[in-house]
Amino acid sequence: MPMKALITPDVLRWARETARMSTESIAAKMRVKEERIKAWEMGKDAPTMRQLEKLSTYYRRPIAVFFLPTPPSDFETLRDFRKKNQNDAYSTALTFHIRDIQAKQAWLSELLRKEGDQPLEFIGKFNINTHPKTIAKDIKHTLDIAPRLSKGTDARKYWIEKAEQKQIFVSLAASLHSHLKIDVEEVKGFAITDKYAPFIFVNSADSKNAQLFTLVHELAHLWIDASGVSAFDLIDFRNKEAIKKYDPVEILCNRTAAEALMPEALIKTAWTNQKSTLQFIKEIAQEFHVSTLAMLIRALNLKLITDTLFQKYRNQLALEYQNYLKSTKHKKAGGGNYYRSVIRRNSKAFTSHAYAYYKSGKINGIELFNLLGIKTSKFNKLEEYLYGNT
Repeated sequence: MPMKALITPDVLRWARETARMSTESIAAKMRVKEERIKAWEMGKDAPTMRQLEKLSTYYRRPIAVFFLPTPPSDFETLRDFRKKNQNDAYSTALTFHIRDIQAKQAWLSELLRKEGDQPLEFIGKFNINTHPKTIAKDIKHTLDIAPRLSKGTDARKYWIEKAEQKQIFVSLAASLHSHLKIDVEEVKGFAITDKYAPFIFVNSADSKNAQLFTLVHELAHLWIDASGVSAFDLIDFRNKEAIKKYDPVEILCNRTAAEALMPEALIKTAWTNQKSTLQFIKEIAQEFHVSTLAMLIRALNLKLITDTLFQKYRNQLALEYQNYLKSTKHKKAGGGNYYRSVIRRNSKAFTSHAYAYYKSGKINGIELFNLLGIKTSKFNKLEEYLYGNT
């Protein structure tokens, strides 16, 4: 008869609830009746050790946790800066990714403190009352961003490299290694501030130019020391009623990102003697490496186009965007090279830190596996992609 795992029922229920999973959904994954899951959580029955191993995988919790007498203190849920009328809980995929990044951050931050690193001066340098132009200017100065990027530049890659050179860890992912999709309609990005190891997540399922805007938006979150999951709408600052549903932090970070990527003076100069056609707006958006929608809203806020024209173009772009989502819906999330995906998901800078500690003997292979989610048999190949030209 299979050996029963004498786990703590309250801990088992806590693990499921913090994984944002229902008894019905986990029962389907475990291929048991829902009543069986409820019986385990009430202490009327217990899973076998093999079943517990599966639960551990689904809930992304170490097996030892289930034998604790009470649920352990967990990482805090990130503040939700999205629309105020949105009350939905974070999805399982988003919950897991936030938890993974918080664990990485806690580990690295403590290690850097012990090694005597100095706290990053730009974290919390400004506050909610600071003018967005001031924050935008300081972000670009701190990261040493060029005034204008050439047309062929991969702006997203450029900004990420600049950020990671300043010890800002940027995670790019569209799914987890468990193949849970991180839906771009749910989240485009989030920031978790820390004086030693700040992290930013950008959903790579979005278009590259939209990802860049998200990245700079999240940088603004770091500069005002405001961790949280960001709004996924670009804000029309002229509509006072519409603005009311957004958190003031999101309004400031959006204004900052707009100024950093689309400086008012440069945009107004570029608009001189131009007809405000949608094609022109698309072209100038490409020139500034932002999405057409971001440029459209920027033009509206700078009074370069009329409300009527804005609504017309926005409707056209909304249709184009829905077609884009449909075209990518059935593509494999996080596709491409496995090792590059691992590096991007964990942040290249974080992966480099963790691997260097492994090579120096400060952490072992199991610890590196837990940090990066990659098997020990793949470490050498990972190193080739991390440091080589592969």
